[in-house]
Amino acid sequence: MISGKEKGTLEVIVSECDEAIRWSEHGYPSSLARWHHHPEIEIHLIREGTGFMMAGDAMVPFHEGQVFMLGPNVPHNWISDLDVGQTQPERDVLCQIHPNRLNSLIRVFPEASSLYGLLRRSERAVVLDGPSAAKAARILSEMGTCAGLSRLASLLYLLQVFVDAPPDEWSCVVTPGYSCNVTSGSEDRINAVLSYIGEHLSEEMSLQRVAQEISMSGPAFSRFFKQAAGVSFSNMVRRLRIAKACRLLDSTNFGIARIQEECGYVNTANFNRRFRQETGMTPSEYRRRHR
Repeated sequence: MISGKEKGTLEVIVSECDEAIRWSEHGYPSSLARWHHHPEIEIHLIREGTGFMMAGDAMVPFHEGQVFMLGPNVPHNWISDLDVGQTQPERDVLCQIHPNRLNSLIRVFPEASSLYGLLRRSERAVVLDGPSAAKAARILSEMGTCAGLSRLASLLYLLQVFVDAPPDEWSCVVTPGYSCNVTSGSEDRINAVLSYIGEHLSEEMSLQRVAQEISMSGPAFSRFFKQAAGVSFSNMVRRLRIAKACRLLDSTNFGIARIQEECGYVNTANFNRRFRQETGMTPSEYRRRHR
């Protein structure tokens, strides 16, 4: 069956022979938008929409204009809040570079030593917001028109934005010490599970029922999911539900009782307790603060 700790699809980044910095863009839904990992560092801009980002054992709401930096082999995915049939053709812009290239730069140029701390932070997935994110978004978007030395200069300028960002404009979201062994073979199952959870968040969620969806026994599925996602199935469901609640509180005028139901909670006290556990505040406090 499944052995070891697994992290979803291993994406093989194929660059042109004369480039070390890969730049690309895509929409959503896309075959590229899935739970996956790769050895390259990735800087990623969300140009449109809202939803939640999964990185390692973290799950946080995202909005357009945010920029993320993900270290080597940090599994990640962005799932947008879309109606059936809706698409976002220009959602993602990203660049990727192997960390060995940046480590070589640090060894050769002492002026680049400030990158060392940034690379360490990226192992916990850096989320950039505010004016720093706006500046990084502009650089990353324009990088697609550059080549050669111009693209290298853009990357260094982009990294400098992360280094210089004030403390209130960046955060790391992955738990310190989080790690999984990089193996492959479970990507279809883990992505099928995540899709099922997302489509049934407002319903009662049974581990046994989801296990049947991928033809596994309950105990085997529980072990597999914890190994593949880095968190337990119940914790993943809770985080997805609270992430959805955060989006609804921030972007709609729905009453809290309706939001509670939309997110699969029957008991108000349980909803409030779980929401505070994830966000540190009540749903009402969250709405006031984010409005």
